Amino acid sequence: MAVAEAALKSLKERKITPSPENYAIWLAYHASNPEALRTEMDLMIAGKRPIDDHICDQLYITFFEDVAIGSRMMKAGGKIAAEMEDVRKGLLKAGVKTKAYGEQLAVAKRELEKTDSPLITKDLVESLVGATNEMATQSKHLETKLAESSVEIEALRVQLEQVRIEAATDSLTGLANRKEFDSRLVEMCAASDRGAGPMTVIMADIDFFKRINDTFGHQTGDQVIRFVATVMDRAKPKGGVVARLGGEEFAMIAPMTDRKTAAAIAEKVRQAVEGKRLVRRASNEDLGKITVSLGVAQRRPGEKPTDMVERADAALYNSKRTGRNKVSLEELVKVKAA
Repeated sequence: MAVAEAALKSLKERKITPSPENYAIWLAYHASNPEALRTEMDLMIAGKRPIDDHICDQLYITFFEDVAIGSRMMKAGGKIAAEMEDVRKGLLKAGVKTKAYGEQLAVAKRELEKTDSPLITKDLVESLVGATNEMATQSKHLETKLAESSVEIEALRVQLEQVRIEAATDSLTGLANRKEFDSRLVEMCAASDRGAGPMTVIMADIDFFKRINDTFGHQTGDQVIRFVATVMDRAKPKGGVVARLGGEEFAMIAPMTDRKTAAAIAEKVRQAVEGKRLVRRASNEDLGKITVSLGVAQRRPGEKPTDMVERADAALYNSKRTGRNKVSLEELVKVKAA
């Protein structure tokens, strides 16, 4: 009770939305479980870094989401295994009965061949009719069980697929999350090495996002994040992937796309964001001009995926450093640095 009360107090003091996820974060903090979460949050508090809804969102993803998803996958997988075991047992049981039925037919055949007595023949026929009816009932039961199991297993398969999608998706925007971005980046780099053509990474960051959050609140900040996510997703080339890496930062993998084409895509994103006037849903208040800064880097032959991302990130930083609301290419960053 003391830990629960401390968690609620922390939410109230910091004006954090009392959602189940945020409550879980502070409950874990005050219980010091996991210890790594407590350590990270203590460092934030010591550095006077505000812990708000967005920070809690990132902490939940880092410390809890994978555990929750893994638990759901284990549960669904266990149900499938149990259902399959029931089917296996039913088939074995049916197999035993079918074998016994076959043996009974063989005995009846031999007896019929040895006798001409109508009474014995009648008894054998009645015995076979009874056995046949029993087999028909067994077959019907097995057919029903297989049909039910098929429906159940299909439902569980859909559930597992949904969990898999959730594991790769950012819950706020519906874009790929950081893990999925890293995985797809490795895949696309390998494809590029096999001759799939050039590939480029575009990094993007919403300008002055903290000011938007502080002025209008986190729900409005979420609205802005979803808007930028939609713009980037619509601008991606065929086969491209857009991910939210965390907070207000996004990334786009553009396969079969050179630096010049990627720069045009980035500029299209920049203009689309700048040209849209957003209003706060709760009050219809104008949010002012929203802008993004972007950085572009094309992969070099055999280059590590992380190195390409670092160069795109450096280009993004150059856009931030030199005025924001602009697109920087990797080579321009190097020229200025020189």
